[in-house]
Order: sequence, then C-alpha cells, then structure tokens
Amino acid sequence: MARKEITIDIQDRDQVLTFRVREMPATRLESWIIRALVLMAGSGARIPGGSDIKAAGAFLAEKGLAALGNVDFEKAKPLLDELLGCCSRVIERMEERCTPESVDAYILDVATLFRLRMEALKLNLGFLGPEVERLSGSRAKPSTEAP
Repeated sequence: MARKEITIDIQDRDQVLTFRVREMPATRLESWIIRALVLMAGSGARIPGGSDIKAAGAFLAEKGLAALGNVDFEKAKPLLDELLGCCSRVIERMEERCTPESVDAYILDVATLFRLRMEALKLNLGFLGPEVERLSGSRAKPSTEAP
C-alpha cells in the first residue's frame, strides 16, 4: 500500500498553484512527533497522555502549528521545514520538491506557506481519525495519479 497523498490548489495572490502533499514514512513521522513533543514540553507546555502516542498526537492535532508557538523559532524551524518537505509543486505533471530555498521563486504569499504546512500536518496526523480534519478548512482531495 502506498503512502497517503493529496493534491491541492492554493490561490497565491494572482496565481493558482497546485501542490502534492505526501505522508512521511512511519519512522520519520514518529521522530517528528517525538521531537515536536519534546520541544513543546521543554518550553513548558503540558502534554496530555504521557507515553500514549495517540493522545500526544491528538494534542498536536488540536493545537495545530500553534502548538509550536512557545518554542524557540530556531529549534522549531527544522520541524517546520520537514512539513514543507512533504510538499511538491506540480506543474504540467512535473513535480518540484518544496524547500525553504526553492519556494521563494514561486510562492508570493506567506499564507500559502502556512497552508502547505497545515495540510502536511493534517495528512501526517491522519492516523488520529476525523478530529484531525479540524486543522484546516481545505478541500484537499486524495491524489489518484501515480507518484
């Protein structure tokens, strides 16, 4: 079974950009969640659930990217960059992986970056169930194209 992926269109000022968002591999996602929780706990956040990954993940899902709000930006940046790395720009069936270095060439609006990261977070935390859908009001659709 393939990793989950979605294709979304985002209005970026006067242009519509198409992106494909892919789920992280399980071990990378586990590492991402643990690092995010450790950073948040180190900044004073009270994380419910102890070692229950679903409860901790639900905390992340409930708070969204705001959960990283009290963390020093330089410490949170690698996590944010990894979420962006789940995204690729799609142009005429070709894909270009999104990186902090590449996106300024085509993304004009900072809201597009927030939206991409939220979509990546939502897709990756999808194992938590329908409550994750609250993270954004997007109408992303599962991709039917081959990777």
